This record gives sequence, C-alpha cells and structure tokens, in this order.
Amino acid sequence: MCDAVEGLFLSGRDTGALRAAAERAGRDGIDVVFLRDGPLGDAIVLASAVGSWVPGILLGVRIDLETGPHRHPTLLAREMTTFDRVSGGRAVLAFTGPFTEATAEAATLCREMWTNGVAVGAGPHYPVAGAINRPLPERVGGPPIALDLTDGAVTTPGPATGLLALCDLVLVPAGAAPPSAPLTPPRLRTTSAGTLGMLELDPGVAPPEPPTPPPPPMLCARMP
Repeated sequence: MCDAVEGLFLSGRDTGALRAAAERAGRDGIDVVFLRDGPLGDAIVLASAVGSWVPGILLGVRIDLETGPHRHPTLLAREMTTFDRVSGGRAVLAFTGPFTEATAEAATLCREMWTNGVAVGAGPHYPVAGAINRPLPERVGGPPIALDLTDGAVTTPGPATGLLALCDLVLVPAGAAPPSAPLTPPRLRTTSAGTLGMLELDPGVAPPEPPTPPPPPMLCARMP
C-alpha cells in the first residue's frame, strides 16, 4: 500500500530563514520535514523550534553516527523522548549511512529505551550498564526509526544484518514511481519537487535495488 505524502529536507542560512522555510512548508501542505546538525546548531533543538512554528507537521531528525560527532545512543534516545513529548508525538529519527554494526546497535538501544524505559548493552560500540529513560515517549514504542538512503547508501548483509528489521521506514532516492511490490520496511520516495511517497510493506518480501538517485533529494514519509 502506498500513501503519498509530502515533505522536505529543511535548512536555512539563519534561524529567520529556517522559520520562513518551515512556515512555507506548512502553508504548502508538507507533512514532514527533516533537519540535521549543521551551521545553525543542533538538529533536535532546531526541530523543536520548527514544531512550535508549524503545528501538526511531523518533525524528523537526521543523525550521522559514522562521520561526525554524535551522542551515545542512550542519550540520543532520552533527548528524542523529550522531543517527542514536547512535540505531541511528532518526532521521527533517521540514521544516515554508512550503515554498520554500530548503526544496528544504536537503533537497538534507542528502541529498548523507548519501549522498556531501560537499556543494557555490552557493546562493542556503545556499552551501557543500565541507562534509564523515564517518562517514556508520547508515541507508544517511541519515534519511528528511518534509514536515510537518499545519498545512495545501501544496506547489505554483513555487519548491519538485521538493521532493516529494527526500522520502521526507509528513505529512498527520487526519480522512480513507487515500486509495485510490497517492501519491508516501508519506503519513503523522495523527489526533486519535495513530494515523497511512503510505502507500508508486507513482511517477508525482499526490497528491490534502490533506483539511481537524482539531485537534489527532498523527502517525505507516511507514519503509522
């Protein structure tokens, strides 16, 4: 099943421009925006601001675990919990590639924090003795977790085996009609115009190879 929605990667040269872009997205009927750390600062803080400027829109945070500074996943999970609560359950967490064993470990810890309120892990990347997360997120089970494939990153067997099963959404490049075959997990199709299609997939069917990404990506998602 494909539910077409609209969204985009949100940015601005300063906070005024970011607010103008966010408010324009709201007026244009955009359903979800995604932010990432950059010159304007922390993505979670910026997304919280966007949530106050544009009620009702879904608020995505894109996290790079491999090439940039980042939080321990249990701290990320706690901060995303607070963000989800203050935004009324509108938070979405997207991991960017490359996808490795560390990505799967981080996603597992986040899910445990959001579901059980505690996470314990031996590592090897993110050891934790018993992180506590109270209260739980607004959304039951926590924010949806997405894998951002819009830069051409892929998930393959090996170090990241099982990662897809931990995620709710996959963000894929623009340029092709939504696939007719069911996929697991859902795919978000991005287009240069900003329209995304999200697919809810049928478990057990392997996803096809992603299409060649055209520039520039803009993005959208369907949430449960």
